[in-house]
Amino acid sequence: MSNLEDRARVHFSEDEIVDIKNHPITLKSGEERDAIRLADSWEAHVEKIDRDRSLPWSDRTVWNEFDLNAAFAIRDYLESAINNLPARLGAKMTSYVSEADNRFMSITIEDSGKRMAAVANIDITGREWWWFRVPDSGPIVEDLARWSRFENK
Repeated sequence: MSNLEDRARVHFSEDEIVDIKNHPITLKSGEERDAIRLADSWEAHVEKIDRDRSLPWSDRTVWNEFDLNAAFAIRDYLESAINNLPARLGAKMTSYVSEADNRFMSITIEDSGKRMAAVANIDITGREWWWFRVPDSGPIVEDLARWSRFENK
């Protein structure tokens, strides 16, 4: 059993895990994902974004603005999966996600969202809070500088 599975089993009963798995959402690709799997993916993305902040832009392992966009897409799917759950279980899932959300908040700063809207080629009107935050340091910040022309639009 992985550490992520262990964490879910500490937070949820077996019946709750079954219930969560019985309420998957369908991704754009057609694949189905449950809220626990999406939450764990979001947590892994936040960890990687955090680790990369101390690395130089020249490091070929660092993520860029498109990887940040992928993280936001995962968080969007996760929010849909939470909203797809019965209310009590959705509230418990929100609590499960709060550690990763809080970590993301702690390593990011407020942003207009315009650059990420350009990266994702979407309208950010009505988007959730994560679309309006970017890392406070690191290679992604350098990559987003190339998108600054969108700040004045």
